[in-house]
Formats: sequence, C-alpha cells, structure tokens
Amino acid sequence: MNNLKRLHPSALLISLVSAIKSSIIPIIATLFIGAGSQGSYFSYLWIAILVFAIVGSVLTWFTFYYRLQEGELYIQKGIFVKKKRYIQRQRVQSINITAGILQRLFGMVRLEIETAGGGSEAEAQLDAITKTEAEAIRKELLRKASSEQVGNSDIIQQELIVSEEVNEEQPPSFTWKLGTEMLVAMALTSSGVGLIFSAVGALFSQFYAFIPESWFDQSVSLVSRIGLSSVLAITGLIFLALFISWTISSVISIIKYGGFQIEHYGTEIVISRGLLERRQLTLQLNRITSVRLVRNVFRQPLGFVSVYVESAGGGSKDEQASTLLIPLVKQSELQSLLADILPNYSFERSYEPLPNRALWRLIVRYVTLPVILTATAIYFFDSIGYFGFLVVCASVLLAWLTYKAGATGTHQDYMWIRYRAFSLIEVMVPRWKVQAGEKHVSVIQAWQGLATYKVTVQSSVTGKSFHLRDMTDKEADHMLEWYSYTEKKG
Repeated sequence: MNNLKRLHPSALLISLVSAIKSSIIPIIATLFIGAGSQGSYFSYLWIAILVFAIVGSVLTWFTFYYRLQEGELYIQKGIFVKKKRYIQRQRVQSINITAGILQRLFGMVRLEIETAGGGSEAEAQLDAITKTEAEAIRKELLRKASSEQVGNSDIIQQELIVSEEVNEEQPPSFTWKLGTEMLVAMALTSSGVGLIFSAVGALFSQFYAFIPESWFDQSVSLVSRIGLSSVLAITGLIFLALFISWTISSVISIIKYGGFQIEHYGTEIVISRGLLERRQLTLQLNRITSVRLVRNVFRQPLGFVSVYVESAGGGSKDEQASTLLIPLVKQSELQSLLADILPNYSFERSYEPLPNRALWRLIVRYVTLPVILTATAIYFFDSIGYFGFLVVCASVLLAWLTYKAGATGTHQDYMWIRYRAFSLIEVMVPRWKVQAGEKHVSVIQAWQGLATYKVTVQSSVTGKSFHLRDMTDKEADHMLEWYSYTEKKG
C-alpha cells in the first residue's frame, strides 16, 4: 500500500467549487433570511456553510488515495468511514476523460470509470490527474483480458476475448470531425429550444414581482400609441421569448459539441467534444447494443440526421443514458459514414409499413382529447374556443405522420423499428444484443388483427425499450420468430 497516490492539489479547489455550487441555494436562502432578521444567527449561517465546504474539501482530498496495479484500480476514500474499492478490468464498461475549465488551468483531466452494474453514477472518479496518467489507466483497464482471466465467465467477459488489443500509439484507422457549417446547422436546428423556453418562462415568473409597475404602465401606453392590439402584443412577446430561447439553445449546443471528433482504433471508438469542457469517451464496439437514427421536426425537412448508440456503459445523463455518436450528418452521407465507423450497421433496409386500419386508430388516439378540450372551450369562451380547431388539425397531421413513419424489418441477424414521437426515430438492433422481444395485443387490437411489438436492449443503467403500435398481427409474429430463431447445430 506504500505506492498509493493522492490526486493533484488542484482537486482540492475543484472539490471546493463543486461543494459551493451544490450549496448555492442554501447560501442564497440564508442571505435573504438574514437580511430580514438583523442580529439573528441566520445572518452568519452562510459563513458556516462556506467553512463546512472548505473543511470538507480539504479532508476529502487528504483521505483520497488510488493505485493502478496489474489490471485493477484500487481506490480508498472516506473521512469518517473508510471505503476501499477494487475495480477490475473485466468489469469496466467505458472510460470518460474530461477537462473542464479548472482542470485546463492546471493541465489536468478528470477520469470517470463506468462498470457493469455500477448504476447511473460513475463507479470511480479521479478529479485531477495528468492526461498521460489518464491515458495509461484507460489503456490498462480496457486492455484485452487473457483467456485464463476470462475462462467460462459471463457474456461480458466472453466479448472481451474477441476484442483486439488496441495500440493507440499508432494513428487511428479513421477520423471524422464535425465541420463548422454542420456545427452551426446542428445548433440552429436543436430541439432543446423547448426546454430553454420553459426555463425562460419560469425565470420571468419568478422575477415578475420585482419589475417596477411604472415599466408596465409605460409599455401599455406605448402599445396603445402604436395601435397594436393586446393579442398582437402578447404574440410579439412570445416570439421574442422564443428567439431568446433559440439563441441560448444554439450557443449552448456550440459550446457543448464544438470540436466534435471521432477516432476509430480497431475495436474502440474515441469520441472527443466540447469547447469549454473537453470531454473524451472511449466506447468499445462490442458493447454497442443498438443504433438509433433521430430526425427532429427541424432537421428532417432539411435532410439531416443524428446518430445515437445504446451501449453497456458509456451513456450520459444529458442524452437520456445514450451516447451521441454523430451529432449531425446529411442523410445522403449517412451510409458511407456508418460504413467507416460501424460497418455492421451499414446496410440497405426494406420496410413493412403499418396497415391502413392503423391510421384510424392513430387518429382517434391523437384527436379525442383535443376535440373534447375544444368543445369545452367553445362552450365556456365562445368564439375564442374555435382556435382549438387548429390544435385538432395539428393532431390529425401528427397522426398521419406517425402512421407513415411506422415500419419494421429484419435482415439476417439485425432488426429495425421505425416510429415517430415528435421526432422520426429508427432503431437498429442485432439479435445477440436483444434482452427481450415481446408482443402485446389489446382487446380492440385483437378485433382488428393488430398488435404491438416491443424490443428491449441493454443500456448504461438498465434495459432500454423501443416499441411500435398497431402493426399487423402477422408481422408481430414474424418479429418474434426472428428473435427466437436459433440455427441448428451439426
């Protein structure tokens, strides 16, 4: 144990900043409460919180040790309760290397290790080590296990047998970078504007009480002089909020995905991205359980598509436990790019569409609630309620688009499902990565000869499922037979 190492001293500052960030709401709350109660102990409570954060960060750094030896990483930590953890090579699913602003200031990186059964959080995190040491740990823990280590173990270890050892001292066999034009196009067509718009609205509602009433009086008089109606004024404010949200969303996307690069090393893919915080993820090809093609409502008319992968380790929280493999690519270039990155998923696909009778079920499902709400609005609000017919028409359009999108297909050892939420989504899954294939038939579906097919694959945390409703009963049986099929031996 005498070769145990501490993190770089910059980890102390990084830990302190993280502690203050997590305590910012209590600090602000105590400042407001203390301002209204002079002489109370609340006036000094924020100082106690800061002192606690500083002391905790110092003690955390002093009690954190790690060591890499013979294919396993040993970590010892804990202020009052000592915790010791061994992370063996066989359990490692993926390794993520990031360099935030603070790490860059000191020339350090953060190393995060995800393991099988490790849950939603990283199994181990080293906040401040050199990039050379991070690369050495990554190579050692992702290196091929010997046949003696694997033996007759579980399927995760068996997959490591066929994995070739990667020599990253050699240049990558393939490199792809997201160009500036595509980065801007990705930012401008991001679907995250809805979340930003909600945040802007919530922020405005919180600060509404602090805006002087004189400002509102001046705004109302200005609108009256111009001659705008209140409806037009409110519409203008909504469009202004949308433009601000769209701008913020675009800037965030550019910062997050700027410098996006994929490097292919044998059986590994190294993904790098980020302008302020540089992130590097190593993804093993034999861990990929499915490939998902996503075309949101802005990108589909322009012929753009994004590619996500599900994997047994490697997903991120901000991407719903998935990994964004290709942020944006033209539909016409997708197959050739997949041939270079994931050749097993680059093949022509034929589709079995939904039957015509499925369209009527979709229309009923999508339109029933808008019709009820519109009728209620007309009853209570007279002519204003007729605007609800616009929602009804939009619902009919969405039902038709969902019907046209729905399709399935199989090809040797691969299957695919195409469906629409708001975005058009297509999932390709190899048979040996399927955890479960299920067929569901409701009473009404049985009467119409329809069924729902659901497929589940392993992802970073738990199984991830994809399903298609209202396919023919025959096609659902075909999908089940495809999954249950096993070659005869001998």
